Amino acid sequence: MAIWLFGLISAVLLVLLGTVEGFWFDEFWLQIFGDDRLSIGLTAALLLTMGSTLLWPKLDKRLPRAAKLVFGVLMLGLFIIKALTAYVAYEKLTPKSRHIISATAYIDTISDGVYDPVMGSAYRQVATIHHIKPASASKMQALDVFNPFNDGAMTVPALDSSAHQAMEGATVMLSAHPNFTKTNLDELSNLKPAMAVSMQLLITPIDRTVSADGFDANQWLKTRHVHANAQILSIDEIKPRSAQSRRAQLGLKLEQYRQRLRTHFYQNWSTKTYAQAQADAVTLSLMTGDRALIDKSTKDLYQLAGISHLLAISGTHVLFLAMILSTVVTGITDRFALNIYQTLPRWQIRMAVMVAASVLYALFTGFEVPAVRTVYLLMAAWLIRYFVLPIGMVSALSWVALLMIWLDPYVLWQAGFWLSFIAVLVLMRYELSEAQLASGDSVLWQPKLWPQAVWQLAKLQFWLFFAMLPLSILLFGKISIWGLVVNLFAIGLFGFVVVPLNLLAGSLFWLLPQLADGLWFLASSLLYALHEALNFSLGHQLGAISAWWYAPFTMAGFLLCFLLVGLLILPKVLPRSLMMMPILAIVFLASDHSQPSLVLMHLPTDSQQTSQLLLIQSDGQKKRHWLILNDLGAKSLRANHANTLIDQLHRQGVARSGLDGVIVQSTSAIFMPMVAELATRMPVHRYWQAGDHQPLASLRHEPCQAGMTWQADGLMLRALTGWHEIDDERVQHCEIELLSDQSLTVMGMPMASDALPDIMEQSDDTKNKTQLIFNTSSEPLLWQLWEMMCASDESLKITEDLTHQRYWLSTSRTANSDALNTKLTETSQIILE
Repeated sequence: MAIWLFGLISAVLLVLLGTVEGFWFDEFWLQIFGDDRLSIGLTAALLLTMGSTLLWPKLDKRLPRAAKLVFGVLMLGLFIIKALTAYVAYEKLTPKSRHIISATAYIDTISDGVYDPVMGSAYRQVATIHHIKPASASKMQALDVFNPFNDGAMTVPALDSSAHQAMEGATVMLSAHPNFTKTNLDELSNLKPAMAVSMQLLITPIDRTVSADGFDANQWLKTRHVHANAQILSIDEIKPRSAQSRRAQLGLKLEQYRQRLRTHFYQNWSTKTYAQAQADAVTLSLMTGDRALIDKSTKDLYQLAGISHLLAISGTHVLFLAMILSTVVTGITDRFALNIYQTLPRWQIRMAVMVAASVLYALFTGFEVPAVRTVYLLMAAWLIRYFVLPIGMVSALSWVALLMIWLDPYVLWQAGFWLSFIAVLVLMRYELSEAQLASGDSVLWQPKLWPQAVWQLAKLQFWLFFAMLPLSILLFGKISIWGLVVNLFAIGLFGFVVVPLNLLAGSLFWLLPQLADGLWFLASSLLYALHEALNFSLGHQLGAISAWWYAPFTMAGFLLCFLLVGLLILPKVLPRSLMMMPILAIVFLASDHSQPSLVLMHLPTDSQQTSQLLLIQSDGQKKRHWLILNDLGAKSLRANHANTLIDQLHRQGVARSGLDGVIVQSTSAIFMPMVAELATRMPVHRYWQAGDHQPLASLRHEPCQAGMTWQADGLMLRALTGWHEIDDERVQHCEIELLSDQSLTVMGMPMASDALPDIMEQSDDTKNKTQLIFNTSSEPLLWQLWEMMCASDESLKITEDLTHQRYWLSTSRTANSDALNTKLTETSQIILE
């Protein structure tokens, strides 16, 4: 019952939280859902509903189905109302526009990033803002904000008095980058927990668009209860702050100790080599959960190796420390205070120490989801044993998950929530749960059992990998196959060597700092060797081998995979005989059974003023792919642009046969290094580049010039313009004409000025043929030269075939040709921005 209830509530709340922004709430409903008394009433109703299960045995005999149905409906209704109250409470503090304010920021935790002008690292800090007021009159009620994309500063209005009251106590993400600020913000490096900072802030609403690589900043910040972004403009005053309650004081003390450890590790940071610094950064992360010093390259290395989960504070970390402390306490009790067992059983003392230690360590490491799950599971195991409750471990795990959802519905958006609970479910199915590992007989001192133990751990690793494969691909878009191999030794290295050394060093740092430094040096040296081995093997020796798996199907395939995993890990819920149905359906979805089609897909990008289009043509037997790139005024590409594009192409199945061609219509050279990197990751059969450029050493290109043609069954691409012999970039731009025997389907275009024609109203000859002109140049001289050249070169003329449905793809700044407009009538225009 519990596992089904968890699945139903999770599915409904995920849909609700994803669509609730489209709902309309008037003042009446906002006042109801925003009332604090409603939360108290909901908690009381939940406890009353849970208490009604005491009557379950009697109701189950008389009305078994009705009782379960009523209980499930009540629980679902309570969780829906709870999610709505959480949404309204969040939105009440969320700004709707950009403002400049003067406020006092309360720093309660360590920062997400370190402000260091020497290293060029940015500052990021979650903080609450209080004493909010508009920017002072002495600063003209408006401030000039540095704009890195424009030489001129942009002026942002100050926050009006009515709006700043609604933001009192809001949580914001403070940010400052030494390369993008005109003021001196060196004082940020001195900020620590338990401080109050008066500063000028530019408040910006959270961007709700998903980035090109699939990262949703809106969801990520909501899970951290951050209401807005806040760029630091200036700092006025820094002063210490004391907490009001004992709980807050304890939290600040733990955060201050985390800050002290970070400061200790960050000493002489600029003098360390890159590899040494990153080994120390990972060492600190494994002890305190502080990942501020880990850079993107190291994170990418761990992702490539399939061991990113080892960077997080997992339940194993918490359980290991709890086991050590409970063993020490019970050992001391056995030796010096045996009389205590007359009052309290030994197992209760052991469990009490484990729960207390796990709570403190979870608080110390930031109370992340896996650590919280372990704390609640230990509490649940204690209560189940104390009250002798007839509850299985799977049911207990489901109730713990429901408790976490009740306390914070937005936890459903955290990848760690799902990965943590699914991993524990798999371990329970394999009969190697964390509690059983903690209490089982050790094989360390029995050499005869070592081969069997290694074989069991290898089987467990393969079982975990394939059981969590669909969830990992759904959450992250891809998964590294190297994780199958690397995890076999990395989990043992981290779990039995590095983490114990870290925890021991952290415990001794108060009393014996020199001994702690020695232990940290040993742990860091092991990680240094691991990083070097991974870089050498995966980066240099095996770098050419594709390491990523992508989903070959859509959401329907994921649902079938989840059903298959559920049948494997929950054999008592559904019969195993049903496994063949999802297996056959998955095979059908993964197989290639495409129909003749022509698709033009816009691939999103985070690089400003660039366009990338993927053309997919299928004749029913073979697919062809062309990538069409345009520089619409960009100064540079983002550092991760190539990797993001490669991931997008993999998800569209391009890597199977490669790209038939790449066309860069613009004369800019910013795409050339990216295309060269793309060619190392998948086959690129042709590369047309507009303009006159020297070829790269690793990849040669053909200058895209007027008259170039590529043709296959049912598809032709032809360059209409492009004269690189003329030393003028205005006439080197390459405009393309496409002719196809299939009808066109446009996907993901940012804007279309005209609706695509109703194909059903066209004749049979017209609806199956397409003519598409890619016109992205803003220079009128290009088409003027084309008109002149057409008088002597028939191959450059536009095809005038009335049996084709005509499309014109352009930008808002595109230059048009009067001759083309006369020839191409009844054209559907697609505007690309």
